[in-house]
Amino acid sequence: MDLKGATWMQRSLSESVSLVHLMENGDVFAGGWDGRLIRWNEEGTTLWSSQTNDRISALAINDDLVVITSGLHLVALSLDSGEERWSVALEGSADDVRWWNGHIIAVSSVYDIEHNDFIESAIWMFSDRGEQQWVERMDERPWALVESDGHLLAGLGRPRCGWLDISNAPPFLHTKPPTSFPITCGVSGRERLLFGQTDGSVVTHSGDVLGTESGSVEALTCLPTGYAASTDEGHLTVRTAQGDLTWESKGESISAHCEAFEDNDSTHLWVARTRGLSGELSVFAAATGARVATGHFDRIRCIQGTANRCVIGCENGDVLVWDRELFMRRLNQGEPQHEQPIDERKSALQAKLRALRQ
Repeated sequence: MDLKGATWMQRSLSESVSLVHLMENGDVFAGGWDGRLIRWNEEGTTLWSSQTNDRISALAINDDLVVITSGLHLVALSLDSGEERWSVALEGSADDVRWWNGHIIAVSSVYDIEHNDFIESAIWMFSDRGEQQWVERMDERPWALVESDGHLLAGLGRPRCGWLDISNAPPFLHTKPPTSFPITCGVSGRERLLFGQTDGSVVTHSGDVLGTESGSVEALTCLPTGYAASTDEGHLTVRTAQGDLTWESKGESISAHCEAFEDNDSTHLWVARTRGLSGELSVFAAATGARVATGHFDRIRCIQGTANRCVIGCENGDVLVWDRELFMRRLNQGEPQHEQPIDERKSALQAKLRALRQ
């Protein structure tokens, strides 16, 4: 199936997309390399647009605020209007952010061009009003923040490697990795937590090595029967919960992957690869590795999926959304009919007509 023919919504951020996010109610967020953040509702209508100073790399939402990392700053925006509430400058680039027990946990890092490496990082806690609660500076960069069983863990690079339990104020409990290699990524889901390492190891937070990939692990996705791991050389593997290989796929560099459209024990794995200046998006049956859909787009920078939707962000500013009901209907029909994705101007006109009828 051609994914372009099954697209439910297409929008433009008007700049290269650096982040996409789906809310449970179907709303879509997209952030850009030049600092723009847009929120669309579940029908595709623009709710608000906000401009920040620099690239948006992470986002965290509660009932009132959207907190983003924007260049060197941590910025809080109103969830309802996008109006800026406060902004705090961190030391170095602002890399990641999470809500944790009513407070905000952020990660920053300082990169030294001469050393070609990160020379200092910090983990911060702020109140919802932007008031600093504490900061812990360290030599290692925290490459991944993951949550599991009421704990928030930070996967570390060199020199210590391993991970820190940052659930409470410092000093943090440090757990050494089973192999002495840096953490590159992490994922939590389905009552488990996994870290990927530069030596190819995929380990649990209890220190068990589930499998060893052919290269440095760049991304992980939890699946109903196990997990998917991709390497820096474009090697994708899907394994059982015990680490046994189920299927694999090799090709161009993988920019992102995620799970979407779960249905009982059946789910799909969406995999974005880079082909020169363009991107290829493939959808696989996660259990078998059968490819069910493919589409060619501009270079895909980010992806996120839920049980009902999947969204990608592209280098040319395109934001594309697939809806489970439409996707499955097209898939069951075989060759898709050529329906157009929802156009923003058309959807706005339809909304006005609905309002006039009331």
